[in-house]
Amino acid sequence: MNQAPTTDYSAMQFWFNIGQYAITVIIGVYVWISNRANARSKDVEKLACRVVRLESSSISHADLGKVYERINFVSEQMCKVSGTVTGIKGSVDMIQECLLNKGDTK
Repeated sequence: MNQAPTTDYSAMQFWFNIGQYAITVIIGVYVWISNRANARSKDVEKLACRVVRLESSSISHADLGKVYERINFVSEQMCKVSGTVTGIKGSVDMIQECLLNKGDTK
């Protein structure tokens, strides 16, 4: 009597599960890598847009000329204020000396 070979289904199920797990891991790694590459390309695209925007709105010589004119105006005003403060200091020194000298004469 010939008996038909018995099939070990538990071993087949084990190897099928191992294969399924390996395929799932491979798909997960592929998705992770492709998402990273996609995110990098989006970041590069955003940076390119920012660079283009900065280059298009760059400061011209005329704009710098206006800024320099305002700086020079403020500098002139500060010189005037400095001269006024120096004059006030001289007056205060004279008042102080006068008050000190009056105190000595008594």
